[in-house]
This record gives sequence, C-alpha cells and structure tokens, in this order.
Amino acid sequence: MILRKNLLVVSLFFLTNTAFAALPSSRADLVSTTLGAIVARSVKDYGAVGDGKANDTAAIRAAVNAGGGVVYFPKGKYRITHPVVVDLNARGKTSLVGTGGACVIMTGAGPAFHFIGTHNGTAAPDSVRDQVWEQERLPIVTGFEIRGAHPEAIGLRLEKTMQATLTNLLIRRCKVGVHLVRRNHNLIIDHCHIYHNRQVGIDFDNVNLHQAIISDNHISYNPVAGIRLVGGEMRNFQIVGNDIEYNHDVKNEGSADVLIDMRPKGSTFGEGTIVGNTIQARPSPGGANIRFLGGKNLSTGGLLAITGNLIGSQTHNIHLVNCRGVTVSGNSIYSAVEHSLWLENCANVVAGNNTIDWNPDHKKKHLVDGILIESCKGVILSNTIIESSFQGSSQTGGAIDVKTSEDVAIVNCQVLDFRFRGITLTDAVRCRVAGCSVIERRQAPTMGASIQVKGGRDNLIADNIVNRGGLSIADGTATVRGNLEITSSK
Repeated sequence: MILRKNLLVVSLFFLTNTAFAALPSSRADLVSTTLGAIVARSVKDYGAVGDGKANDTAAIRAAVNAGGGVVYFPKGKYRITHPVVVDLNARGKTSLVGTGGACVIMTGAGPAFHFIGTHNGTAAPDSVRDQVWEQERLPIVTGFEIRGAHPEAIGLRLEKTMQATLTNLLIRRCKVGVHLVRRNHNLIIDHCHIYHNRQVGIDFDNVNLHQAIISDNHISYNPVAGIRLVGGEMRNFQIVGNDIEYNHDVKNEGSADVLIDMRPKGSTFGEGTIVGNTIQARPSPGGANIRFLGGKNLSTGGLLAITGNLIGSQTHNIHLVNCRGVTVSGNSIYSAVEHSLWLENCANVVAGNNTIDWNPDHKKKHLVDGILIESCKGVILSNTIIESSFQGSSQTGGAIDVKTSEDVAIVNCQVLDFRFRGITLTDAVRCRVAGCSVIERRQAPTMGASIQVKGGRDNLIADNIVNRGGLSIADGTATVRGNLEITSSK
C-alpha cells in the first residue's frame, strides 16, 4: 500500500521561487524540471476540506505527523482551531508548501504552526549534532497565506530550529506574524509579506540566534513594531532590501519600524546591518523608524551599520541609546517631528554622508528635523546636509545640538536656513566644529547664532563659514580661528 494515499509530486523548481500551475491533489503527478521532482503529501488526502468552514486541524496534523517530507496545501481556505506542532526530531525533516492559492485561518490562540527542533549548539558546524543534520535541518515554509482570526493568534513560531527558511508567505491579522523563541540559528526570511498584524511583524523574543537574514520582504502595518528584537543573544543580524513601512500606532507610545532592545539583563548584540531598506511611517507618540536601546555601561549594544536606507516620517527617525560601534552612512533621512538622529549615551559612533531633508510634496515645511547628541563620547558627524531645521527654541538649542558630550567632531557639514541656531555645544569637552557652512540664506533672517558654545572646555571652532556676527562663544570654552563671516548669502 506504499504511496496509495494519493500522493502529490510538487516541483522542486517551485521551492527556488519559480511559480508553476496549481497541481491536482487527487492523484500522483510528475512535474519534470531541470532540478528533478519531490513527493509531497496533500492535506486533502488526510481529510482537509479547505472550504473555510470545516475544522481542518486534525487533518493537517495527520498530514504533518505522517512523517517528514513535504506537506502540500492545495488551493482553499483551511480553518484550524489549535496549533499544529511540527516536531522535527520526531517527524523528520518537514516543509510546508503551497502554490499561492491556499490560506490557513487560525481561529484559536497560539501559533498556527509551531516548529520545534532540538538544536542547542551555535552556528558553528562542529556544534551541530548529527541528529539535527539528519532529522531537523532546513524546515521550509513557502507559498501560502496564514491569517489570524483570534486576538492571540500567531502565524509561525520557531523554537530551537536550524536553517529555517520562510519564503513567499503572506502573514496577516495575527498578534505576531513570525515569533522566534529560545534558540534558532541560520534563519532566512525572504520574499514574504508580513502585513497588518495586530502587534509585531517579526518578533525575536529573547532568542539565541546567530546568522539571521531578513531580505526582500514587505513588512508593514504592524502597530507595535515591524521587526522587534528584545533581549537574548544576537550575532550576524541582517535586515536588507525590505520595504518596512507604517509600523506605528497613533494612540500608543513607542512604536517602531525596527526596534532592537538589549536592556534585559544578560542580553548581547553585535554584527548587525540595516542596509538598503525603505523605512517610513507616520508620526506617533515617541515613535521611531529605527530605535536601538542598548544596555547600561555600553556593554550590549554595538557593531551596527545603518547604511543606504530611505528613512522618514516619524517622531524620531533614528534613535540610539547606550550604543557603541555604530555607523550611520549614506542614508536619505526626512520629516522628523522631533529628531532626525538622536544619540543618547553612545560611544564610537560615526554618522556621515547623510542628507536630512523634508518632503516637498507637503508644500510647507512644518516638521522639526535636527540632530541631538547628548552624554556621548567619541562621535564623528561629517559630510551631512541639513536644511530648514526647526530644532531648538528662542532660548536654547539648534539644528545640531551637542550636550554634555566629549570628543565630538562635526566636520564638513552644511547647516542651512536654521530657524533658531545652527550648531550648539553646551558643556562640551574636546569637541570640534570645523570646515562647516552654517548660514541663514533667507532675505529676512530671524536666526540666532550660527555656532554657539556655552560651558565646557578645550573645544575648537575652526575654518567654518558663518553669518556675520554668527559666532557666540563663551569665554574660556573654545579656541576660535580661521572662520569666515559673510555679510550676505546672495
């Protein structure tokens, strides 16, 4: 009776992201490709109805528990009421596959599918047991929709897996789209739509995870966070080439498109990239496009590159707290209600070759924009243009505002048409402003100083272009030399 249960053959070519026509589930069919073919079990062969009304939980569990291989979801709506557990150690290597026409509707609490492995090692090959290689590695989920129909529904949960690969999925209306817990290694999430979930799109929940790649996805309308990493141990974390948008909540505090929170005790983070993404939202209370909260004493938040992104339309565009070893370069940053770049208690940060601008589609400039550096040690801000910043007030602050910081260099920047002041240093030590153009170009300027220094010591203000009378330097705070004061910007 081997293979008498109406087996389905699904093209391996599909698993490499090439679509093919929907296959019948009522007989064994062979699809020829240059890559060969694989045998799959259709959930309908185990009694699933797929009409959106019948309870297909038992049938899908039976298909999964039949033992490893590929479980196929033909076109249909499969309603389930409880989690389907994929025990990789017990069932063997298992993948869930659709061709785009299937939707699994989770009407109960918990994950629609819960993959559980036994990997306790690291990402190093010699730490992976033979059992993991032979029974558990590379679970693939691809080609169908998971929809939440319960406030506590979760799309996918991965626990102690090795090389889990999620592709071509639509996950929506769940509390959390993809939930990672405990230990997972070598994760890839690619070409997915993690869209309009109730809280978080992709959630790394105190997980030990090395080598995670999130690329080429649409991660949007998840009100708490698009991608959230809280606690745990993370290395080699890559967010590349995604559209991460509108992950915000106008009624609640602190939403973010990307949130990395290493404040829980024992957490560590290193070797991350956020590169080539479009990251934008709408202003929300305390919200941020990118927020990285490191641990105390600069011990857990470091080694991150934020490069080549389009980042805009939030209360804060980039907010870094207790971070070290961060590079922010080559980004187009725009339309911040409060701060374009906000550094708090950070060290060894380089921010360069960025533009800070506002969207001319809005016709009239009304958002603040600006850079705030406070209680930091070792920051280089270079080759950055910021125009029409409203940061500060008539009493204090400016477009670039440095407070109680040491060894900050602001070099080769252009600060143009600021509302209050251009660059301000307050209680700064060994800071340098050099080679910058800090000028108000409007015919009837209402600005204060181009560069102001109050308090601090051993600072250098050199070789800048400023408005006439635009230097306001308190006695004993800085050496001033070689600056050019212009009478008109015309």
